[in-house]
Amino acid sequence: MKTYLLIVLTFLGLLALNAAGQTTTNANPVVVGILVFDKAYITEFAGPLDVYHHVADGKVKVVLISGTKKDLTTYEGLRIHTDYTVADAPKIDVLVVPSGAGSLDTDPKNKAALTWIKKTAANAKFITSHCEGAFLLAEAGLLAGKNATTFQNDTGTLQSRFPTCSVQGGKRVVVDGNLVTSAGGLASYEGALYVVARLFGETEAKRIAGALAFDQGNLTNALAALPK
Repeated sequence: MKTYLLIVLTFLGLLALNAAGQTTTNANPVVVGILVFDKAYITEFAGPLDVYHHVADGKVKVVLISGTKKDLTTYEGLRIHTDYTVADAPKIDVLVVPSGAGSLDTDPKNKAALTWIKKTAANAKFITSHCEGAFLLAEAGLLAGKNATTFQNDTGTLQSRFPTCSVQGGKRVVVDGNLVTSAGGLASYEGALYVVARLFGETEAKRIAGALAFDQGNLTNALAALPK
């Protein structure tokens, strides 16, 4: 009887340890912070959001951040409600800066947002931008001496405005250390999938690619810069 009781208690103890381990993992997810401005382009923030939300087992938490407590309206007319402002946002592990109608003129003048980007980037595991979001990273001083890309029609403008950045025209995803920039559109998905592969492994990235019906070309673009 004592032996049986000991076995049961040991089994229950192992279950408890396993549950505790799972709780610890899920209680400390990688926090992905997506900075959204009014008139944001849907694909540039929804693409990365879609990819990160597909990571298994609650390992990622995605939050939307803006410079205001008011609801925003995307360029396409969709109303969105963000989770935090730059004043009260939590610690961010993966910074995502998508683009919108104001990325070339209005948004780079938002001093509070630029200060937050610079502060957040200093401690982030990955700093990412999509399409013209690269202009905000550049304005915050994060592209100086770095390789980067942006929307194909804006590569010349990015290079002329920020001459110390080496702009890679024609590239869908460019990686320089923990800096990941994409040309936007569907390449926004690819850039996010690259980060997933770095954080959680190539197998997880391929699983998500299958769930999102990536074709082989998209998957190749996403994983091409992985360390060999």
